[in-house]
Amino acid sequence: MIDPATSALASWRARYWDRPVDRATCTAMAAKYAALAALEALPGGPAQDAAIRAAAESWPGCLRESQLAGPARCQIRREQASAGQIAAERPRAGWREAGAAPVVLWADLHPLLGDLLAWRRATAGKGGPAGLLAFVKGTPAAERWPAEAALLIRIGGPQARVRMAYAWLAAQAGLGLPALNLELFGREGPWDARAGDPPPVP
Repeated sequence: MIDPATSALASWRARYWDRPVDRATCTAMAAKYAALAALEALPGGPAQDAAIRAAAESWPGCLRESQLAGPARCQIRREQASAGQIAAERPRAGWREAGAAPVVLWADLHPLLGDLLAWRRATAGKGGPAGLLAFVKGTPAAERWPAEAALLIRIGGPQARVRMAYAWLAAQAGLGLPALNLELFGREGPWDARAGDPPPVP
C-alpha cells in the first residue's frame, strides 16, 4: 500500500516538468542576470553594496549562484531567459532538453527561498516545517509547497532551513540534491552532501 506522502510526492513529480514557463518568469530571470552582471561591474563601495542587497532581496539565493556558477554561466543563462521572452511558452521539460534547466530551476527556487525568509522574519522560525506551511496557507505561496508537513519533513528534515527549499525543489524535479546542485551551480562541491540530510526519497 502506498502511503499518502509517497502518493503526494508522485503527483508533484508528475506535474513538475510538464508545467509551462511563462514570459513573465523569463523576463524576471533575464532581469536577474542583468542585475548580477551590473553589480559585478560596479566598483566596491556603497553603490555596489546597495545593488547586492537589492539583488538578494529580489532573487534570494542569486548571490550564491553568481559566486558558484560564475559570470560565464550566468551570461549563458541570461541569453536563454531572454530568448524565452520571445518564444512560445513551453514546458519545463523543453527547457531541460535545450540545456536550460538551470534557468527554470532557479526561477522556482528563488520564491521558495523567499517564502522561508519571509516566514523567519515574521515568526522567528517558530513551528518548524508545520509553522512554515501554516504561514503560507491561504496565500499564492501555498501552491509552491506541499499541503502536509509530513511530506516536507520526509524530504527536507525536521528543521525548516534554507536547505529544505533545495531539497523540496529537488524532490519535485525528481533529482537528488547533488544532481540539483550540479544543475544550479554547474559544478560539484562540498555543498552536495551535509550531515543531517534525510535519505533520498525514491
